[in-house]
Amino acid sequence: MIGIEANRLPYAADKRLAKTIDRHLAFLEKELAAVDADIDTDVRASPGWREKEDLLASVPGVVPVTARTLIAELPELGSLDRRKLAALVGVAPFNRDSGAGAAIE
Repeated sequence: MIGIEANRLPYAADKRLAKTIDRHLAFLEKELAAVDADIDTDVRASPGWREKEDLLASVPGVVPVTARTLIAELPELGSLDRRKLAALVGVAPFNRDSGAGAAIE
């Protein structure tokens, strides 16, 4: 919603509308900051999550948002081997052949 409102702002027809959009953006940004703080508190309070986040954050290019998304979306991370995890997230290369005549030559 922050992106949507930010995109609307340059096209505000009058100052009153622009002011309303600014207030809405400020509200959304404040709420986002509060949610981020809650997530940070919860991750830091859990030894398991903290350990996973620290390990993920040690990988170059993995920022806290990415690490926390992986922790939330893939609780199996760390308990499955790479092949099973790739299959779980849908990036494992599987043949979609069906029957003996499936190969086209």
